[in-house]
Amino acid sequence: RIKAIESPNKDDDTQWLTYWVVYGIFSIVEFFSDIFLYWFPFYYMLKCGFLLWCMAPTRSNGAEFLYHRIIRPFFLKHEAQLDSVVKDLKDKA
Repeated sequence: RIKAIESPNKDDDTQWLTYWVVYGIFSIVEFFSDIFLYWFPFYYMLKCGFLLWCMAPTRSNGAEFLYHRIIRPFFLKHEAQLDSVVKDLKDKA
């Protein structure tokens, strides 16, 4: 990770940070829905394929697609509410 951060080319940093944001949201969704999903045949193969698509070394990989089409618009729409929740949690801590 240090080499990626210290590299002069920042495009690879953005790609991997985008991947980890998508992976984190996927993990949260999977945590709550795993009890239903593991009953589906080939679920783990599909999950592996999905994660490979998300980390593919191309410009238009799955992480970029999902981030720019779903996650970023949702975040921008609800940014003020999310900031308020974070501030309230910070004040309580």
